[in-house]
Amino acid sequence: MATSLSSSVVHFLLLFVFISFSNAQTTPKSAGIIFDLERDPSTLQYMVKINQGSPRREVKLVVDLGGKLPWFSCRKGYNSSTDRPVSCGSPQCSKAEKPANTCPKPYKKACSIYIRNPVTRSVGKGELVSDIVTVKSNPDSQETPVPSNRRFAFGCPAANNILSGLAKASKGVAGLGRSSALSLASQFAVGFRFRNIFAVDLHDGITDEKVLETKGKIYFGGGPYIHFSWGISDLADRVLTYTPLLVDPKSRDEYFVNVKSIKVHGETVPINKNLLSINKKTGTGGTKIDIRIPYTTLQTSIYKAFIKAHGEWVDRLNIANAELMDFPNITMVAPVAPFTTCYDSSTIILRGASVVNNVAPSVSFVFPTSVWNISFFDLVVAKEGVACVAFVDGGLKPKTSIVIGARQIGFLEFDISGSRLGFEEPNLKESVNS
Repeated sequence: MATSLSSSVVHFLLLFVFISFSNAQTTPKSAGIIFDLERDPSTLQYMVKINQGSPRREVKLVVDLGGKLPWFSCRKGYNSSTDRPVSCGSPQCSKAEKPANTCPKPYKKACSIYIRNPVTRSVGKGELVSDIVTVKSNPDSQETPVPSNRRFAFGCPAANNILSGLAKASKGVAGLGRSSALSLASQFAVGFRFRNIFAVDLHDGITDEKVLETKGKIYFGGGPYIHFSWGISDLADRVLTYTPLLVDPKSRDEYFVNVKSIKVHGETVPINKNLLSINKKTGTGGTKIDIRIPYTTLQTSIYKAFIKAHGEWVDRLNIANAELMDFPNITMVAPVAPFTTCYDSSTIILRGASVVNNVAPSVSFVFPTSVWNISFFDLVVAKEGVACVAFVDGGLKPKTSIVIGARQIGFLEFDISGSRLGFEEPNLKESVNS
């Protein structure tokens, strides 16, 4: 009897494991979602274009990697039949940054919150609301498309002056903070049941023909990240290299990486190593990613050493050119703000690796076990006929020593679930006039 009972238990357990395994194998994996990005020509801020509300309308929000939540001006001109206040007793409200003692029992009041402007650093009051967002699945994914509509939470500021400093076309901010449960990335991951991961393509070469578009895209939930690869003259997924994301104890929502050194055409820039590490007590120092900053900013001593290294490369190149008699000397011209080092662009010729003693402009961020080569993105056309070194002096005592800005980013994947940053060398043809 005992043997029979034991046998029955074993058979039951095996059947349970088989069914569980079968369900795990057949549970469909959700495709990621994708939104268009638009760069404001005045502020150079990137805005994500989100379709929300009923009737559906496009709302442009400035992308803020360190923002705790998405928020937009919903007091004036926004009329949606699906707009709802979030109760102060809800789980969503419990995760928000809010004033103390604003939710007395029985918790029926609207959720009062703080709203932060990343440009002016001003803080205002508002309420947490929710509305329907209409999304589009990544068309290149083979996984199950996500439902097109879901309800998500947004901040609604009490006053419109909180918009100061943001791109005029924007209605607010898309917060993508790493540790916030209310960030757009976290809400999408929970709502659509995919990994907490997003990627930005700021030099995207995609249109209907997947070529020659200057606007960008932002992906949530992972790839594939199909783009036109000039190296093979065909469409291809991006091949990424990863480096760990670090935590700044004073800025947990931001994305820090462990840059050990910077190279300019293979030459290491001399840097005070103390500037490259994060002070755990003050949160100062280190390197972070911020696409809201148009150009990479460097602490003054790093900037001076960087510019000197770039100038030395130009000198070496001019000497090589004199010997080869093939190219004109690179000629300096009057700087164009905010840059300090500019050249006559007609004297800068992009040369392939096959040309002896001539290499294209290049800067590398060196991590402990990998190197991120940003290729031609050390230069930018500041005005007709003038190309400038696209790095900016960040001052003697900035909070963060190195802030890698939008110009140098190209494509990046922020894997919050895996606590890592994915990068690749930019598509060289995309870099010339971006």
